[in-house]
Amino acid sequence: MSDIESGNAGTKTNPEGVPQTAATSFKCPSCGGVMVFDPQAQSLICEYCKQQINMEDSRQHPTAYGFDRDSELEHQVWGEKSHAVKCKNCGAETVFDAYVVADRCPFCGNSNIQEEVITSGITPESVIPFKITSQAAAALYKKWLSRKWLAPSKLRKGANNQQVNLTGMYVPCWSFDADTSSFYTAMAGEYYYVTVYRTETRNGKTEQVAHQERRTRWYPVSGQYVEDFRNYVVDSSVHIEDNMYARILPYDMEELTPYKSEYLSGFKAERYSVDLKTGWETAKERLSGFIARGIEQQIHADEISNLRFKTAYSNKKYSHILLPLWFSSFKYKERNYGYMINGQTGRVDGKCPLSPWKVTLLIAGILALVGLGYFLLNTYTG
Repeated sequence: MSDIESGNAGTKTNPEGVPQTAATSFKCPSCGGVMVFDPQAQSLICEYCKQQINMEDSRQHPTAYGFDRDSELEHQVWGEKSHAVKCKNCGAETVFDAYVVADRCPFCGNSNIQEEVITSGITPESVIPFKITSQAAAALYKKWLSRKWLAPSKLRKGANNQQVNLTGMYVPCWSFDADTSSFYTAMAGEYYYVTVYRTETRNGKTEQVAHQERRTRWYPVSGQYVEDFRNYVVDSSVHIEDNMYARILPYDMEELTPYKSEYLSGFKAERYSVDLKTGWETAKERLSGFIARGIEQQIHADEISNLRFKTAYSNKKYSHILLPLWFSSFKYKERNYGYMINGQTGRVDGKCPLSPWKVTLLIAGILALVGLGYFLLNTYTG
């Protein structure tokens, strides 16, 4: 983007000779102020004079690289227009834009962080820019909290007055493509029915009553199952809670755009802490679940047992992408409760305290319904 002036303070090295890239920022061409990316306008906007520079809409699928290039790409440097800090408490490495001065870790809140050397790493290929503003994210969180009816009433009613301090973070992820071919063996079961007679006494009279009884006929099956996976995403952060993150998925991958550091202006981006090989092993473990379900559908049996399969992966490719996330936490009775908001779709998930009184009433209500049902059943059958 030629109409944006970049300021660079130069490059220096640490005592070990590893290059440390100084911070670079995006300056307003009108007043020289700091320009940040605005999710609503999808543009860079000056915080002072409100000058706006549109970002080119160049959506495209990220370039996927073969695994034979991973060692070469790991020696690239990304973050040249940013600076990084490392938390001494949790070890998280966070990339900030040039004018952000970090005083606390965005993950654990620890203030003991230090300026960190920008080391080599695989450069992000693509990014989904933030679409949800911090104001919209805060409103979505308050709406989500107000609907948690098992939460303490005081907390729910005070949701609209609660101060929400959100951190906008780009989460690093690996996106994988792979063609799979799996050879499987299993036992398939088909239901069939036989007529059996049971002795029953009705109205004081004993008689043989016919019943249909279901049985299963088992037989061995084997075969090949083929499926191609595209854009399967695994987050490459050890600091994001996986279960909570999974519940705010998915992202619309059609909105991936080539990575530009301008999108990070005003936000943070974690550097990946799960390397490519580990990410691929995680992907294979999760993909095996999809493959197992696909095999079961292909067999077309009433029941399946002893399913075993071995999968060969070919045409393996990957790309490093960044996905937008708002997250924060709140304290209630000396305990912290975290939550996340999808920075593209606005989907919310998190943890919140439970009211002991409401939980007790809920359990009592369930037990009362069970007791009533048991009473009515005995009354009817008696």
